[in-house]
Amino acid sequence: MAAGKRKLAGAGLATHSTKHSRNDQTRVEADDSSNDSMLASDDSDAESDSSMHDADELKLAGENHESGVGGSTERSKARGATNAEIMALNEASLLFKSNLFKLQIDELLSETLVTAGSKVTRDLDAALKQIRDVLVAMDSTKEMTVDAATNLVRKLGKQATGHAVAIPFPDPAPAAGLALKLAFEAPDVVNVVGSYPLGMAVRTQRSFNVDVLAQMPAQMFQERDYMNYRYFYKRAFFVAMIRVQLHASALNELFDIEFELLRSDTRLPVVVLRPKSDTRLAKLGCVVRIQPSIAPDTLPLRRLMPDRNHVRAAYVAGTTDADLVAEQATPQYNAAVVSDALQLTHMKYLFETNEQCTEFGRAAALLRVWLGQRTVQHIGQQQLMAPRISGFALTMVLAWLVRSANSGGVTGARLSSSMDAHQLFKGAIEFLAAHDFNHGALQFGTDADMTVFGAQSGAVLVDPSASVNVLAGVQPWELDALRLHAQQTALDLNHHSANHFSRVFLSAALTDVTAKYDHVFRLDIDMAPFLAARFGSDMNVTARAAELEHGHPVVAVQHRIAQLLSTALARQTRLVAVHAGADASFDDRIKATRRHVFVVGVVTSADAQRLVDLGPSPDAQPQDAAQFRTLWGDRAELRRFRDGSIRLATVWGANAMPLEQRAQIVPRMLAFLLRRHFGVLAQPELLHADDQSTADYARPSEAIGDVTAESAGRLFSLSSRIVEFASTRDLSESDADRVTFEAAIAGFDQLQREVKALEEKLPLRVLALHAVAPGLRYASLAPPKPLALAQGRGDDAYVEPLHVLVEFTTSNKWPDDMAALHKVKSAFLLRLAECYAAAHPNAHVDVSSRFFGYGAQDGLLTGASSVQLAGADDFDYERDSFVDIRHISSGLTFRLSVLCEPEGALLAHKAQEMVRAGLSAQADALQCAHRRWMRTTQWRAMHHRQILDLCQRHHPAASLTIRLLKRWLSRHMLLGQSVGVPDETAELLAARVFTDPWNGLAAPGSAYAGFVRCLQLLAEWRWTEDMCVVDFAAAGNADSEDSARVASARRVWTTTDGLSADAYATLQAAFDAAIQRKDVRGALRIVTAEDPNAEWWGTVSPVLTRRLQSLARASLQTITDCISLGSDSTLSQVFTAPLTDYDFVIKLDKDVVCRQYEQPPASAFTSDGVQSAESAPRKEVFKNLLPSMQHASQVNVKQHANVFGQSDLVGFDPVALFVRDLVGVYRDSILFFNDVHGGRCIAGLWSPTARKTHPFTASMGANMMLLEHEKVGTKPAATLNKRAVVEEIIRLGEGLVENVVIQNE
Repeated sequence: MAAGKRKLAGAGLATHSTKHSRNDQTRVEADDSSNDSMLASDDSDAESDSSMHDADELKLAGENHESGVGGSTERSKARGATNAEIMALNEASLLFKSNLFKLQIDELLSETLVTAGSKVTRDLDAALKQIRDVLVAMDSTKEMTVDAATNLVRKLGKQATGHAVAIPFPDPAPAAGLALKLAFEAPDVVNVVGSYPLGMAVRTQRSFNVDVLAQMPAQMFQERDYMNYRYFYKRAFFVAMIRVQLHASALNELFDIEFELLRSDTRLPVVVLRPKSDTRLAKLGCVVRIQPSIAPDTLPLRRLMPDRNHVRAAYVAGTTDADLVAEQATPQYNAAVVSDALQLTHMKYLFETNEQCTEFGRAAALLRVWLGQRTVQHIGQQQLMAPRISGFALTMVLAWLVRSANSGGVTGARLSSSMDAHQLFKGAIEFLAAHDFNHGALQFGTDADMTVFGAQSGAVLVDPSASVNVLAGVQPWELDALRLHAQQTALDLNHHSANHFSRVFLSAALTDVTAKYDHVFRLDIDMAPFLAARFGSDMNVTARAAELEHGHPVVAVQHRIAQLLSTALARQTRLVAVHAGADASFDDRIKATRRHVFVVGVVTSADAQRLVDLGPSPDAQPQDAAQFRTLWGDRAELRRFRDGSIRLATVWGANAMPLEQRAQIVPRMLAFLLRRHFGVLAQPELLHADDQSTADYARPSEAIGDVTAESAGRLFSLSSRIVEFASTRDLSESDADRVTFEAAIAGFDQLQREVKALEEKLPLRVLALHAVAPGLRYASLAPPKPLALAQGRGDDAYVEPLHVLVEFTTSNKWPDDMAALHKVKSAFLLRLAECYAAAHPNAHVDVSSRFFGYGAQDGLLTGASSVQLAGADDFDYERDSFVDIRHISSGLTFRLSVLCEPEGALLAHKAQEMVRAGLSAQADALQCAHRRWMRTTQWRAMHHRQILDLCQRHHPAASLTIRLLKRWLSRHMLLGQSVGVPDETAELLAARVFTDPWNGLAAPGSAYAGFVRCLQLLAEWRWTEDMCVVDFAAAGNADSEDSARVASARRVWTTTDGLSADAYATLQAAFDAAIQRKDVRGALRIVTAEDPNAEWWGTVSPVLTRRLQSLARASLQTITDCISLGSDSTLSQVFTAPLTDYDFVIKLDKDVVCRQYEQPPASAFTSDGVQSAESAPRKEVFKNLLPSMQHASQVNVKQHANVFGQSDLVGFDPVALFVRDLVGVYRDSILFFNDVHGGRCIAGLWSPTARKTHPFTASMGANMMLLEHEKVGTKPAATLNKRAVVEEIIRLGEGLVENVVIQNE
């Protein structure tokens, strides 16, 4: 062998470096179709300050750059900024929206780009040379039969590794007695190819690949070896011999050597060398792949066009009958052969492109980082197959955009070779977002015969040699997912108000299956029924050949599932992704034909909750109608619609179907399809009994038949299971139609008309009624419950009042004295109550006060509560009179208060007077009262309108998301109360994931996805560093489906709604000022355009924020484990508070917990019919301190939950009042937590001050006890008497407390 052939060729290690000179000054070329995607360099200023940019580029590439940077710095210090430098800054601000974005991209590339020949890759380059030396010196073998070759590889493998090594033959393996001679010769050409020598390799959290091309000598092949897998059999033997000889070399000490499938294709095995963990190469994170190839003239490539067949049906059937069936084209088979022959050709083409476009390599690296952040690798411990869309394909697309002169009739932006890396990346993203590869073929140049390539199904991108489709084998759903991601990224890159670097390049949520899709399904199936018989009389040659064309049986089944679901759910979904589980090892690929796991991810469309899915008309579209009937069977009904048309349709519910059931339409449809066509069993929540019987009736002929209960596949999803936790235990199916948010809002609208009808009888005209209750904005944990349903049930004595503000027309006759003003407001309410009662005699009207016996003076509480003004403000109890109206038609109770604008102005004026007088205590009290008034009358009303608009108009899934988040918070005893998350803050958290999805995804389309992303927000958001904004103005724009459609049509990927750049800058300035004041400190802080300082609902303490983060992480891990294992046995843990974290737990008498109906139903805590056990307390004490209580088994069941035995009390919650009293007494000593929605326990934590010792004084303000023989300074030491405090709590809660569990003394 010639020595020259053993050296790395010109496209090898020597070709890795790319030019780094670029033009500094650019000008913007106006383009009607894009804001700033087309920019070109000004050649006249190409030489200005090029040394500075050369130094910057060398720095990014990891080269020696000290001299260049040092000289530039000295010049800047001596003479200041030059005109070129100032223009460069302006250019960065224009192109990148901010200078920070440019710096972030530069830093990203400097950290991720791996350049050959640098100091970092010195060990890798040495290892590659060692691999080359071993490869070219390998021993040859003579020609032998397949059996002899198999025995030889097994023998050599056992000698080198201690276990036999099998030749990785593709499917089908060579038949016994096949007339084929196999031989091995050392590769005559060894090159380093791919992204590494081109300077495009990027290092991610996983690893990066370094491809080594080993060219098989031409004498190993015959002219017609492309027929019937002969080439791939010889290729497999070549790979096997390389592996066993590598094992016998010194490389075995440095690498773990194994087989791997390229692009999950059994026809393309490669040898993979992974550095051992104790080597320096392991820290670099590289994986070397040895890929066989052939010279372009070894086989006649002109005969391997995609319209030709080279796998004869007779060979597939194992017979000699040449006329068995009609031969079908084998485009993927042909492309696999040609791609091996053109690796160097493609390498040289990309190298030339890199020479012509100096920023091409950096732009390609950005595309690879972007794609890597959107590639799903695993779910839990389950590894998933890598997709067939690769960084090489995107690099070829970018090369096509830069160099192609003919688009094949497809319009698209051409990219100038003088563009910056960011411009190239942005232009490529916008092209990927607008172009549909599944319906638009592309080619390099004009040499390709597009009639030949266009005849094959799937995406087409013909390579520069016009010989192969670069996208051959890529599944349609992979390209749909790529386009979906590109659309969202294009909108992010052009967003006018924020820096989206993290969501474009760093978001981890894009690789997380649990949050990436609106619905996630785990499909566990037996592969045998899906695969065609391999031999015998039952063999279907056509089906078997089509299966082999995909290159892997799992990929064939994956394609079949995706094709069915994508076709049937085209209207309801934007994407149906089918991820296949990966084999644990290469040798386990045979087991994949027995049973396999698929993960199906669905991104829903705006029509996902439509009750009727319209099909074709049988008269106008008979073929489509037949296909529709085949898909849906008896589910397809012939119906006449209002426009007079007669069409097939599937109906999934009635108009009165509640939101919870509408959200499950897509999961039900998917479960029905899998049952009808594949015999898959599903959970009862997914596959209803009537759906299963309909699916099993008259199944189509191509459906999988003879499926037993043991062999049937299993479909699992949390989408329906997790929604059960948003339900309540008292609402039966018969009540579901009446107890809805729509009914409550309709009742409020009717009340508004009834009150306005009383205008002539009232002193002032009613201007408007403003609802502020969560139940009237789709945000309460349960829909408002009519009082009629609450009567007569032992656990339904609590009736939640729906707060409404009554606004009258303005008048200058309101009193200037606060006490008089309150009396006038009470008089207005009394008059309103009298008039309403007279107009509606059957209505029950009550006028009351929230003071509970306390008086009012100057708008402040007097009496015992006045010493706790700050605490009262934290609790935000409204201090005003009200009127309760029990509405006749709706059965709901509305609590009306007067919205008086002069009251707020009077409070603000009095507060200013106190400030000027130097009376700080009175000023603080009045400012507190003014803030409370603003919160009650102004802020809540505005917040109500924003949330109602979000849930009602833009995102139907937002309501269930809010309810699930509130359930999660309440079950963990962190909702409301003095130390918990306010209801409004919880709603803002949920609104954040819909109005501005921070993790690079589109707005959630289901409650499941919304809830999981809320948990991700809590777990991952950096509250100390990043501002969390809820942009309600962009609520309608957050749905990327509509935004992408409009942007694609206009070819301008920008959003028109939402915060302006100035408004966002104002919010950022306020956040930076809060950081300077040290008001943030890790606290959960959410701002809006109307509330830039987060003063409406306050902030959540840093300690509680960290608690929320840890709980959110644990919940996400549990959800991931449930999906990965296909079991919901641990799902209840997500909604179960770990009581062992608290110092003591107060157990309440279940009969006095009047809101226990708001707890989740028992079915939510079941798994396979087994109820989950609640956490048992560790030890119980103080039962002897409960003199008025009987043993738990002897307690008589009360008729009503309240202690007064009255079933019609409104808004009376003894548990909440008890907690309020405990907080008022022990605010400085104990933190109390409880589930405000019917929890049966109150948990307590001793505050840090209660754990310390203090010097004893006469006025310590708490139950303290002396510590013997201990002193603090000169005074005796004292500490909180915890045992006595617990005894006090028991006495205070007599009639409420059942027992106390002490967990930490």
